[in-house]
Amino acid sequence: MRSNEETKSDGLATGLTVLSLEQSGVGEASAKRGLAWLAQNQSQDDGKWSAWSLNKKRDPSSDAGHFMNDAATGFAVLALENSH
Repeated sequence: MRSNEETKSDGLATGLTVLSLEQSGVGEASAKRGLAWLAQNQSQDDGKWSAWSLNKKRDPSSDAGHFMNDAATGFAVLALENSH
């Protein structure tokens, strides 16, 4: 693994995984842990969830950086909405 790749959880991977678990009906305990992570990791400043590229380090203010955060926020919202 290259040193510039992020290895911590992010909103994109967590949101997509939780949504998939919810839709498949399996992994209820894992989905609950993921929902808790989403609730704890939403930005208090602007309400978004952050994400990082697995391919390379990206400037968060670039178009690609914004896209990653937009995708993370979208999947996080879908997962949270689906849980109700």
